[in-house]
Amino acid sequence: MDDFEKELKVGFLEEASQLLADTEQCFLALEADPRDIPTLDRIFRLAHNLKGSSKAVGFEDIGVFTHRFESFLLKLKNGEIPASGPIISLLLQCNDHIRMMVDTLKQNLDARIDSGELMARMDEMSVPAAPPPAPPVTEPVIDSSAGFEGEAPPTAEEIELLKLVNDSFDLPPAPAADPLNDQAEEERPFIPEPAPAPVVELRPVPSKSMAAPAASATTAASDESIRVSLSRLEKLINSVGELVILQTVLREQSLANGSDRLRKTIHQMGKVTKEVQDISMSLRMVPLRQTFQKMQRIVRDTSNMLNKRVMLATSGDDTELDKTVLEKIGDPLVHLIRNACDHGIETPEVRTGNGKSDTGTVSLGAYHQSGKLVIEVRDDGGGIDRDKLKAKAIERGILPADAKLEPHEAIQLIFHPGFSTKAQVTEVSGRGVGMDVVKTNIEALQGEVLVETELGKGTTFKVLLPLTLAIIDGMVVQNDGCRFVVPLSHVHETLRPGEKDLHQTTGIGEVLLLRGENLPLYRLNSLLGLKRLEKETVREQIAMVIRYTGQPFAVMVDDILGQQQVVIKEVGTEIQNLKWMSGSAILGDGKPAIILEMNELVKPSRRGVAV
Repeated sequence: MDDFEKELKVGFLEEASQLLADTEQCFLALEADPRDIPTLDRIFRLAHNLKGSSKAVGFEDIGVFTHRFESFLLKLKNGEIPASGPIISLLLQCNDHIRMMVDTLKQNLDARIDSGELMARMDEMSVPAAPPPAPPVTEPVIDSSAGFEGEAPPTAEEIELLKLVNDSFDLPPAPAADPLNDQAEEERPFIPEPAPAPVVELRPVPSKSMAAPAASATTAASDESIRVSLSRLEKLINSVGELVILQTVLREQSLANGSDRLRKTIHQMGKVTKEVQDISMSLRMVPLRQTFQKMQRIVRDTSNMLNKRVMLATSGDDTELDKTVLEKIGDPLVHLIRNACDHGIETPEVRTGNGKSDTGTVSLGAYHQSGKLVIEVRDDGGGIDRDKLKAKAIERGILPADAKLEPHEAIQLIFHPGFSTKAQVTEVSGRGVGMDVVKTNIEALQGEVLVETELGKGTTFKVLLPLTLAIIDGMVVQNDGCRFVVPLSHVHETLRPGEKDLHQTTGIGEVLLLRGENLPLYRLNSLLGLKRLEKETVREQIAMVIRYTGQPFAVMVDDILGQQQVVIKEVGTEIQNLKWMSGSAILGDGKPAIILEMNELVKPSRRGVAV
């Protein structure tokens, strides 16, 4: 296989992946409205494109299967078979099979795939049910003197009306006598049939553009796009990150001993660097639309398996997210959607008994908030019973019998490894690993999962994610001679409190009184296990108020050195499990600093750790 043929095959597989995502959505839309002719036409066109393109690049197995698939769709399009539930299920299975073929060929371009079983099923379901036998037809005996039953024979005038009606139809006149018709067959003039049109085989041409010159104005004005490999994009992002670091180093040096002209030039260079950084980061941002569309299939299959009626409503699917983050939230979203269908939405009988519609609704939405991306999975089901969770945890030995939990602590039990309220393991749930996977994967992305629930009303899961994992705006703080970086989006405000603003509260400890609000107060020295000063005077320290997620709190540091953009660098494998350390960064003087995850740092299990 030469490079040109390989390039054609790889290009087809990339295009096919998008086509298959479109066809799946069309099948789901067809199930909602079987008489949707435009959707049927679009499905047929997509299948035809897959068949033609696969054969053109030499993927014979895909070509044979999609040819049979196209014939099956043609029967559906012509109304020979109905768009029933079993037919739609078979169409989705065929779509999954083609996707499997594409994924297999991506790994091995010479792979062969057997599709005999599905093709046999299509043949089996292509045969329409036999119609009932028609009653025997006998030749009627017409009596011209009798009318219809109970009626008198038509009069002469009525017959003359009937003649006028018959004349009103546009019927061809009876052919007149033609003497040529009496000629023998061999004497008639011979008129040859037209020759069939020649079949032209189209082959792909290795050119950048084969567009016709008379393209419409709309097409010419549309934004063009090119396909770029992810490896090249990653190299660009890394290079821009290094550029940001060098620009920061230059700025620090110019402030120390540079001329005014040099400082102005470096300042202007910083603006250009920021613009290049924003453009390069936007190249890796992709919309959530395709990920949200996949959830339609999850809801359909899960609700059918559970004999429930569930519909999915989406919003904000045009919201963009870093591709690196997007690739890692697929599994958590699947678990949340399946959990909403299984544990959240009640059966139709229970819903109608509670005065609800027999069809439940799972809402999936996305929006930006405080520099974070929020993905919500909400259901209008029965809500989470905290007492039931506690009882189940005691039954399974997770909690002691006399345990006392706050409402938010009881909700967190659903994320405990191995915890499930199901008595028996089913295909959907019961193993106690789903929600644990959600929490673990989201926290690995420096994100957080919040739960809001109300009995009889429903439950909302909020997933908060960083917009990108590469470059962030950070606040550089200093404590006991060490420098640290705190993500700027986590810091709500900073202040230098007075002695009258600090109090000791039983059960909480040190508290900062801020405009009538009591905030738990922590000292960074104590949180990190650094050398504790014998006397920490308030005048020498600054409080950072963190209102990122959950309960707000304040952290005291020795000093705030400034704000700057930092490039997140991965830490070594020996400290990757420290969740309060989200990475490291290179500061303006070329020295490293740890990036702190404050919400993790103030958790009781994390306090007092040594750096």
